[in-house]
Amino acid sequence: MQLTKLSIIAPLAALIVWGIYTMTNKKNRNVRNNNPLNIKKGADWVGLKAIQTDGTFAQFKAPKYGFRAAFIILLQYLEREDNTIQLIIAKWAPSSENNTGNYINYLAQKTELSPGAEILPTDLPLLMYHMANLEGAKGAFDYTQIKDGVELAEQESFVIARLNRLSAGYA
Repeated sequence: MQLTKLSIIAPLAALIVWGIYTMTNKKNRNVRNNNPLNIKKGADWVGLKAIQTDGTFAQFKAPKYGFRAAFIILLQYLEREDNTIQLIIAKWAPSSENNTGNYINYLAQKTELSPGAEILPTDLPLLMYHMANLEGAKGAFDYTQIKDGVELAEQESFVIARLNRLSAGYA
């Protein structure tokens, strides 16, 4: 059987095209997992997919559930007085796993909030948007998804209580 150049080149070309397509169209991990801020597995969050195939990060049914979880975690940080970009990111993205300084500077620049300025609950949607982009989303998520996640969280009595405690502290 004689192989022609075409019989060799055609499958190779198809493989190259497939490789380029996959590399350029593959969604980042936080987008694939509907987990905008890359929350690690562990808690039994509302909206988790029934089957978790990622070894490290939680996988949600839709982005709003990932934003809901992130909002709840960040509210907890604020309540514990980890309430600046510096303090939040030192916990969220510790230097043992990330370039924390770059993360802080990126968020300060994008949010126009000083790294040491007090973050209020009303600042969290903006902060989460830019955190998601730094975590790899690059614009894949929008404020509607964040709003949906925050609204889901705000239906929970423990979140309402946390928001009330935080509001009382600002009065």
